[in-house]
Amino acid sequence: MTSLIASSISFHPTENPFAMCHDYGTERTPILAIQDTHASLTLCARDDLDPAVQLQFARDLLAAVTTYAAAVENHVTPEPTRRDNTSCLPATSSTP
Repeated sequence: MTSLIASSISFHPTENPFAMCHDYGTERTPILAIQDTHASLTLCARDDLDPAVQLQFARDLLAAVTTYAAAVENHVTPEPTRRDNTSCLPATSSTP
């Protein structure tokens, strides 16, 4: 019988986050490691997972991280120079 356990992890980096990829070539699945002062997170696929599934997940992860980086850049950039500051403007009221 197979049982599944669902979990959710929040990782809130401080001033010293560190991310790296441990690449083992064809010997084993690579490991993505994210570390900070008081926490660490590692991400790797099971060795028995279909390589096409592993590759698709890695590409999806890359797309999500790229979107995240753009969103952080937009968040920390002063409003007049933001790429799309219209989405950050407060709603206007038509009543005086």
